[in-house]
Amino acid sequence: KPYLKTHSRAIFNLTYISNRMNRRVLIIVSLLGISILLFYKGGLFQMAGPKMIEQESGNKINVVLFTPKTTQSLPKIELIPEKVEKYNFTKSKKRPLQEKLQPVDIADWTILAEMPTYKQPKRVLQSDWWKAAAFLEIDFKKRPKDLRCRKQKSVGNWFLCQDEPYKVKEPCLVYSFGIGNDFSFDDAMAKLGCEVHSFDPSMNMPEHVRNTSVVFHPIGLSTSVIKDFNPRHDIYVIQDQRWTMMDLLSIMEMLGHKNRVLDYLKIDVEGHEWSVIDYLLKNGITSRIRHFSLEYHIFPDWPDKARYPDLLRTYKRLKEASFYKYFTGIHPLNHTPKKFNIQADVCYVNIKFQS
Repeated sequence: KPYLKTHSRAIFNLTYISNRMNRRVLIIVSLLGISILLFYKGGLFQMAGPKMIEQESGNKINVVLFTPKTTQSLPKIELIPEKVEKYNFTKSKKRPLQEKLQPVDIADWTILAEMPTYKQPKRVLQSDWWKAAAFLEIDFKKRPKDLRCRKQKSVGNWFLCQDEPYKVKEPCLVYSFGIGNDFSFDDAMAKLGCEVHSFDPSMNMPEHVRNTSVVFHPIGLSTSVIKDFNPRHDIYVIQDQRWTMMDLLSIMEMLGHKNRVLDYLKIDVEGHEWSVIDYLLKNGITSRIRHFSLEYHIFPDWPDKARYPDLLRTYKRLKEASFYKYFTGIHPLNHTPKKFNIQADVCYVNIKFQS
């Protein structure tokens, strides 16, 4: 019996020790496994293990595997370029930031804040199209002149500044776009001894020479040559018409004036003046123009209101090109969005003109 008791106690002690050791081994193995997993996820194996190097060879890309402990290369893996392009992580090009709306003069922000709201909702008053139109109106009203002309002369329904060095005298060349059956300006310039060419495709009138020596052309002004132009309807175009349109340089070349100076350029083309101004500035023709008069138009339905900020920038660029106002005449305005309308006659001189 003592033997059996001693033997049983010994077996129990061995079993207890064995169970404790198994648990410790299991814990150690588990911790080791977790450590391996963490190290693998953390990329330490990638630092110590094989690395990849891309080598270009012809139209293929070779990937060479090597270990840090040896320079022996493993077999090369060839990748097809089409598959590689799929993983092109080059940065995408950012869109250029749109230029912020700026008035003609910094003081116009204060004037804008004090302008009547004309019972317009807040969303309209805070829109860029409303602000751009307001800045145009402010400049027309508050700054009708950039310089004072001492010898301002009426020529038909327009004006002429005869101060030196802007004085127009023979031999002089005048282009007048947009007649509307009113040749008073054209005839008056012809009486000064100028060669005058009048252009208007809306009058259904053939090319001819008036008794005042003014030459009429049934051609419209555009930014390119268009032989079958379909104009928008307005007070001058009631029915569908087809016009021949030409840009200024093409017209001057056609008439043999390629190297001539334009002593007076007048355009009244019912809203097309905005694109024409851009054309003149882009092609560097402004340096060859002594006088420039035009009627600005913003109609209720054209140009689109989203373009108003661009129209304001075009208007400002004209002054940057050295064209200064000596006369501004504003037509009746309408501030209702659906009937919004701004029109103004403006006469400029090129203060940096050199004949």
